[in-house]
Amino acid sequence: MRILFFWLLTGGMLLLGSVVSAQVDSSHAQAKWLQLQSGHLLKAGTMLQFWTTYTMNHELYDENQSAYVPVENRFNTYLRRARLLFRGEPYAGLRYYLSMHFDQAGHDLLSATQGPNNQAEPALGIWDAFVQWRLPLGSDALHLTAGWFRPQFQREAITPAWSVASLEKSMSQNYVRLQLVGRGPGRAAGISLGGMAKGDKWSLLYNAGFFNPLLTGLSGNSVGIRYAPLWVARTSLALGDPEMEQYSIAYTMNYFGKRKGISLDFNIAHQGATDQFDAALTYGPGFLLNHGPWTIDGEWIWMKRQPMNTDSDEYTARSATGHLRAGYNIPLRRFVLQPAVMIMWFDGAMDAAGQEQARRARMSAGREQTYDIGINWYLNRRDLAIQFHYVRHSGQSGAAGNGSTVNTYFQQATVGPIRRGNWIGLGFNTIF
Repeated sequence: MRILFFWLLTGGMLLLGSVVSAQVDSSHAQAKWLQLQSGHLLKAGTMLQFWTTYTMNHELYDENQSAYVPVENRFNTYLRRARLLFRGEPYAGLRYYLSMHFDQAGHDLLSATQGPNNQAEPALGIWDAFVQWRLPLGSDALHLTAGWFRPQFQREAITPAWSVASLEKSMSQNYVRLQLVGRGPGRAAGISLGGMAKGDKWSLLYNAGFFNPLLTGLSGNSVGIRYAPLWVARTSLALGDPEMEQYSIAYTMNYFGKRKGISLDFNIAHQGATDQFDAALTYGPGFLLNHGPWTIDGEWIWMKRQPMNTDSDEYTARSATGHLRAGYNIPLRRFVLQPAVMIMWFDGAMDAAGQEQARRARMSAGREQTYDIGINWYLNRRDLAIQFHYVRHSGQSGAAGNGSTVNTYFQQATVGPIRRGNWIGLGFNTIF
């Protein structure tokens, strides 16, 4: 694997060198390529999700009583997501993107909503920071993306929350992100090559890259003494209308009747031996269907790890996660009303032996389900929307029993074991 890594990296550098040489082969070409574009000036923007929620039936585990105790139902008004965006294209085909976040401002840790990426009084942090270079210029066949961003794996994990029909994104993305990079936000430093090919009634998006995962090692930001990069690849075949006119690593889902087509995805990721496991494999299909007023999407992702010091090469720790979601657009003059429903699931080991393997491999276990039903009122597409949803959670700990934190239904940062309650949410989304 390391020899393959070396030769792929060497080949990539040679490819970049040849492209650069071709672009600057003459003084005329060099001057043209280095000329600042009209769009080189910094462009700034803001994305906000402002939520008001009411939590019911949330429970906190009391170690003294060895039992779950209910917390009082509560309202919580807070910034679920808040982003500052900076982007530009100083040279032809060379773009940069920077996103700062101050999510979860005001989040109550004893509400039933997921969190936190940040504390109730958040610090400003980097969400995405990367450059993207089109190779060769004028073609969508190959793009180099480098920096701090989401590995191109699982549509739910790489699609912004402002683009999904459920109030909250499917938390299947959380299990996948923890499997790949070890952190809920799902970002890592890396390099990715991707592009797009088009036919008459088809298009193909493809991506492959390697990343430095943030698994907790010696310093909390290392895989440990043993090192292995994370390899990720994704393809998406669109039949009918394409998802995008030009290649991008930013995705959407609701095309408001302007797209008629289906996208069929396949994702795969692999990592070798680290100080957490001997090997990890993640893979699975997904789809997006846009047809008239309907937007339907879903995924099923399998996750496997081989715990350290196992007697065989088999992946003995296994789990799976996914979701299915549907929305229906109803035009109301210049506005759109969209009823939507989503189900999310996580299936891990329920027996004692399987959960011990998951613990050794640092994977989740037990089961979790989320049901989301509601309505979205789009005042200006996704740039200005109001959402009203009911979200119901359930989970099973299996052999681990009460007081365990085997999956996210039983986990909330800093407060100890919980049983997540249900909630009603009113959301206000803006993009400027």
